[in-house]
Amino acid sequence: MSQSHSQHTRKRSTMPINTTPTTPPSLFLDHENEVMYHTTTTTNATNTSTSNIKHATLPTLTTHLTHPSLSSSSLDPLFTETFLLTYPTFTTAHELSDLLIQHLHLTPPPTLSGGELHRWTEQIQTPIRVRTINVLILWIEKYWMEEGECSLDLLRYIHTELRGLVEYVPTATTLLTIIEERIKGTGPGRLSTPPTTATISTSTSKNRKKIKLLDLDEMEFARQLTLLESGLYAGIRPGECLDKAWQRKSAARRGSTATGSSANTSTNTSTDRDESGIKAIINHSNHLSRWIVEMILGQKEMRKRVAVVKFFIGVADKCKILQNYATTTTIISALGTTPIYRLQRTWSHLPPRYRTLLADMQSLMSSERNFAKYRDTLRGASLPCIPFLGVYLTDLTFLTDGMPDFAPMGPTPNHNHNHTPDSVPDPLPPPAPAEQTTSTQTKLINFHKRSKLANVIREIRRFQHTHYTFVPVGEVQELIVRGVQSVKRSIVKEGGEDGDGDGERMYEWSLKVE
Repeated sequence: MSQSHSQHTRKRSTMPINTTPTTPPSLFLDHENEVMYHTTTTTNATNTSTSNIKHATLPTLTTHLTHPSLSSSSLDPLFTETFLLTYPTFTTAHELSDLLIQHLHLTPPPTLSGGELHRWTEQIQTPIRVRTINVLILWIEKYWMEEGECSLDLLRYIHTELRGLVEYVPTATTLLTIIEERIKGTGPGRLSTPPTTATISTSTSKNRKKIKLLDLDEMEFARQLTLLESGLYAGIRPGECLDKAWQRKSAARRGSTATGSSANTSTNTSTDRDESGIKAIINHSNHLSRWIVEMILGQKEMRKRVAVVKFFIGVADKCKILQNYATTTTIISALGTTPIYRLQRTWSHLPPRYRTLLADMQSLMSSERNFAKYRDTLRGASLPCIPFLGVYLTDLTFLTDGMPDFAPMGPTPNHNHNHTPDSVPDPLPPPAPAEQTTSTQTKLINFHKRSKLANVIREIRRFQHTHYTFVPVGEVQELIVRGVQSVKRSIVKEGGEDGDGDGERMYEWSLKVE
């Protein structure tokens, strides 16, 4: 069995690059004195080592995206994805596009001529252009988080800068087509969002017979809840996971901008999307939980209250079997609210089998030892599966609040082009004149923090790509949606999304019941 250990490189070190003793200075990596690494060594037959960036300036990070001298075998293979998943936390789309475009318009050092110039063009300029185009394709096609008219202006700007490169880099044509399609609104976008409780129509035939909750099969009800929850989960966008966007009252800039100290000048316009992504999942869970409470408290007869409690315990258990841990958690949370928990006479009539089922689910989803039992179960889960999002949000909050965005810069980076044996020269011009350099380009970005954030986002996305194949049952989904939307309307009427005073009203209702 292989073992791994990490070693942090505290000094600004030279990344292993594909060079030889005769490599001319013009082929060395730019900005290498603005980066710190930590090295992970896997102890096995080959004793392989992977150097991951720990802290770096923004120009250094973009250089690592595109420079041909980096050895792919010694770099974190997830670096590019990590960068594109988290860039709104340390830069803006405009700043990033400017830096990448500067890579496309790279000019040779003025001292080069003849064979050296040809070699520089062949080994540096052309590969950098190709890699930069590939990064732009990946960004715009799969990781584009920008919205609004400013987004379109930025795409047009990139398109204009690319047109002169088609004869030098054939893949530029592909990128131009992708940009044109996105501007028209016909290109590839984010993960599509299946119907949610906010969009499923409840205005079907008036002649359809209304069904009663207790007439339904527990497993079928669990399947329909799972389809609804799956649609909501698929709508989560990477940008929503950054800077605790889900905690903000307004959904402005959701999935497109960062509000952290380093990137609060994003060019995107604000849009209100309270019924999409993470916020939609939170709202759905809250509304479904309250609907369950209302369904129980609405039964005046003890016998019917017990039957409804039994039904929802059974549904929660079926959701667990379907690996829909999100809805399982919502149901057991509803049953644990004070207005329901205090119904001692109702609980005393609950058969032991249901008490055991509920206890088992509560144990599985317990927050003890940082949800250790649930995390262990999730690691072994097959797809499809809907995780409990609250655990991921806890992890993202811990990383966001617990790790600094930047590291101390230390000594001023050396941009001296006088080559000495102890210095690594800059072969390429700085991305911008010194007087135009922004603060984000001179700070050491804590990329180790971004790597950890990206790992959580990858875990969230892992469960978005495989969907349940259950047949939607309109009558059942309508019953759920009507209930959830009724709760939402009541909350708004009572004082807004937070439902001020709702807990007190539910408790008073509970007192009247028992």
